Amino acid sequence: MEHLLQEVTPFINQYGLWVVFIGMMTEGTTMIIVTGILCYLGMLSFKEAVPVAIAGAVAGDQLWYFAGKYYAASLIEKFPSLKKRMEKIKPSIHTKGQWFAFSGRFIYSGAILFPMTLGTYRYPHNKFTLYDTLGVTLWSIGGISLGYLLGTGAEQYFGKMEKLWHLLLLLAMVSLFIWLTKRYMKTKKES
Repeated sequence: MEHLLQEVTPFINQYGLWVVFIGMMTEGTTMIIVTGILCYLGMLSFKEAVPVAIAGAVAGDQLWYFAGKYYAASLIEKFPSLKKRMEKIKPSIHTKGQWFAFSGRFIYSGAILFPMTLGTYRYPHNKFTLYDTLGVTLWSIGGISLGYLLGTGAEQYFGKMEKLWHLLLLLAMVSLFIWLTKRYMKTKKES
């Protein structure tokens, strides 16, 4: 296992920030926690990871906004559950759009749903970008800090995290927690 850690560390040192950027564009919740843990382990710099995470999340949100603006009709027809959710939000887009843009990353399924919906219903792009960037900044700093704290707590529980299996166990626990939370929220929403 230690040999694997020795092989993974140079990869993370060289490409870790790219992984954070792309991960934040595609799946931010798990990536933000993992980024914090990697910062705690010293594999990534907190000062470098935060702006990269923000840039990746904003870039991903921009993609969803423009997908909604230009391709919503064909996308919505392929995903009936997404269409149903977007219809619920539609009446409040222009009165509460800034809150949707700001809070998208804090609400289950909001990271894709809110930017796409705001783009679909032509919420002003400059306002979307401003409020989205503010929300993403707060979410990124908080999420990376939470991951860092999880690393600290894990160190107290496991001792020095010098072995790869400790890191893998921690990542598995975080992933399980996120999966269970999402599943609970989905079940709660359906009932």
